[in-house]
Amino acid sequence: MPSSRLRAAFVAALGISVSALAQDELGLGRMWTFERPPLDYLKREYGFVADEAWWTRMRLASLRFGRGCSASFVSPQGLILTNHHCVRDAVAKAQGAADWVRDGFVARDLGDEVRLEGLTVQQLVRMSDVTAGVTAGVADGMADDEAERVRTKNRERILADARRDQPTLDSQLVKLFQGGVWQLYQYRIFDDVRLVMAPHLQVSHFGGDTDNFVYPRYAVDFSFCRAYVDGKPADTTAFHFPWGDGPAEGDLVFLTGNPGGTQRLLTTAQLEYQRDARYPRIREMIDARIDILRAFASRDAESEKKVRTTILGLENGQKLYRGEHAALSDPNFMARKAEAERVFKARLADSGRGDELGVWQRIASLMQKRRELESPLNFQTHGGSPLLIRASIVLEFAQSGDEAQAKKARDVDCSPNPLQEAFFVDHLRRAVRALPKDDPYLAALLGGRSPEDAAAALSSKSRLAEPAFLDALLAGGKAAIDSSDDAALVAGRAVRSLYLANQALQGSLDAAEAALGAHLAKLLFAVYGSDVSPDATFTLRWSDGRVLGYSYNGSRAPWRTVFHGLFARAAEFDHQHPFDLPREWLLAKDRIDMQAPVDFVCTVDSTGGNSGSPVVSARGELIGLLFDGNIESLANEFLFGERVERSVCVHPQGIVEALRKVYAADRLLRELAR
Repeated sequence: MPSSRLRAAFVAALGISVSALAQDELGLGRMWTFERPPLDYLKREYGFVADEAWWTRMRLASLRFGRGCSASFVSPQGLILTNHHCVRDAVAKAQGAADWVRDGFVARDLGDEVRLEGLTVQQLVRMSDVTAGVTAGVADGMADDEAERVRTKNRERILADARRDQPTLDSQLVKLFQGGVWQLYQYRIFDDVRLVMAPHLQVSHFGGDTDNFVYPRYAVDFSFCRAYVDGKPADTTAFHFPWGDGPAEGDLVFLTGNPGGTQRLLTTAQLEYQRDARYPRIREMIDARIDILRAFASRDAESEKKVRTTILGLENGQKLYRGEHAALSDPNFMARKAEAERVFKARLADSGRGDELGVWQRIASLMQKRRELESPLNFQTHGGSPLLIRASIVLEFAQSGDEAQAKKARDVDCSPNPLQEAFFVDHLRRAVRALPKDDPYLAALLGGRSPEDAAAALSSKSRLAEPAFLDALLAGGKAAIDSSDDAALVAGRAVRSLYLANQALQGSLDAAEAALGAHLAKLLFAVYGSDVSPDATFTLRWSDGRVLGYSYNGSRAPWRTVFHGLFARAAEFDHQHPFDLPREWLLAKDRIDMQAPVDFVCTVDSTGGNSGSPVVSARGELIGLLFDGNIESLANEFLFGERVERSVCVHPQGIVEALRKVYAADRLLRELAR
């Protein structure tokens, strides 16, 4: 086996950059930022060269959609394409007595487009490197907490200056490479977003949780919205993706969007902490909440409608966390991660910086402290109880006297809510399992009672839900609040004391981990150069890849699926849910081109947050809509691979076929054809 120094020389002789090698050796993937595109890599890998105008249009046509998805402009009149599952919560709030989530929606005229209150899309218009400004005044040897206070003060100043200089833009600081790089991103906000078209839930979610993160796939998961400015459709003539016919097998494709978060730069010790402490806790919580919500939904149709989208979201999270946890629990996968770390360390030693290797051990020691804090931090809390949330705010008001806190306390909804009550009881049950028997939180909240009895006693013995009682407390100020023996305030004092102590400890650990992470990033740049891909941060990225099928289960997954497969899968499961099709689709069966593509797969790098991301050709045309990854791709959260890992996308011909043959959305089709 040649030394890493010899290997580096061999790589250099072949003309391969060390930074490109880092993506393979360390599994960092290809979530490139727009301010640092690896142009030489693109030319060498694909022979692809684009001018500045191409990159600018790619960026401005790409959107962050709401709080967790991506989207793009696809016409000159502000038309937005995203996934159905990205818009369904907003549709559920806007639909009133109708059921547009289940039955679909088509605006026949511009005046029929429905405003989705509270929904915004964000367009990245400016980027500035502010690393020097954020780290100004941070000296070598400075204590972690002190250094973080300096960085925090610098960040506040930078944001204040940006908001003063550009008051119409939303300015955000973005931490890249665990603090090795800081960017100031500034967004144009479109806050008048209207629903144009959404298909039936069942065709966008065909196969349900069973087929989630699975391929071959037959989901037509898309929807259209429109951005308005001053009551008129936004003028996006200069920055939209023209509609294309879709890719062919082997084609180079680009993905733009806002991947939510990856953990590829974390060390093996950090991932072991995630595996042993964080993931089990989160999985247990999700499983319990799904059971509670399903029981509530089973009461009647109206109850099911209220919690439908919440259940769907949690089911997605349940499968996601199971898959990621399975990767971390796989010895072979963790061996790959350990090998990537070993290669990094070897290259660092060969570069003459072997004295820096202690950073990994310091991170490992920090992770032991995180393990010890995991249960207190997450269980010694209000647990979602509205009474304890209100109590916490009232106690804060007693200390600060801030009238904003008084208003905040009044705004907490303490009316009877069976779901909130069930979630609180579940929190107490899990706390009993996670905390030691003599834990002060259990003593304060349970006092020897069962979680059910303790929750019931809190509700029955506290008057904090009564507006008059609350107003009297707030009017009496600190003296009245401190002397009150109301049950919620008594419990709240104990919870607040524990919570503040845990938060302080977490802050110290965060500061130490931030310092170590930033140091590790500097070592990464020293060994591999600066043209490497940072972890995802729900900020705009682009990725490159090819349209390719793959081997699975001893067979071959095709690069694309067609409508024949959709109707066949429904028939094979006797049209039983979740493989049933809406009546309108069954009636349109003879009109639909059964060879038209539905979904396809490609090797672009994606994760949660990329839902709704446009897939774009080298010519800059919209040729796909990402909505998922296959089950194998879940391990890409920690270590990128493209052997069988794939992103799953809706084919534009499938969207057009649905618009024309099922929904008769002629107005929309004409707009896309312009």
